[in-house]
Amino acid sequence: MTDAQREIRPRANGTDNVLAGSSNTESIPATPNTRLVPLIGHTVQKALDAALWRLRNDEISLDDLTPALAGFFLAGHAAALASVLPDLTRAEQERDQANSSADRYYRAAFNPRKPIQIGQSFRELEKTRHEIYSGGVK
Repeated sequence: MTDAQREIRPRANGTDNVLAGSSNTESIPATPNTRLVPLIGHTVQKALDAALWRLRNDEISLDDLTPALAGFFLAGHAAALASVLPDLTRAEQERDQANSSADRYYRAAFNPRKPIQIGQSFRELEKTRHEIYSGGVK
């Protein structure tokens, strides 16, 4: 490519002038350097940030916010809760199991019961059965 051809080629950022009538005037569109649509809430960002920090530091409550702003806060809280719900459920189940095991062990150690009356031993039962079925009982 010669130097003359390089001079008439537009750059991607659209800052160079292009000669009218050249073949490459519409091949490379200029890219905007700025965002055309501003972010939602950009005009009140400082006030929202200050309100958020006051809310997090318990200087204000949710009752002090507008319903729309409280809705954003509660939507974020619901999304965070939904993300940790499986772990929270599993932890609650493990806690319940540990508590029931602790109660069972405590009752076994510190709740004395009357001794269980044990009948004849297996050997004595077999001896009695043998005597009954063999006709040895008088």
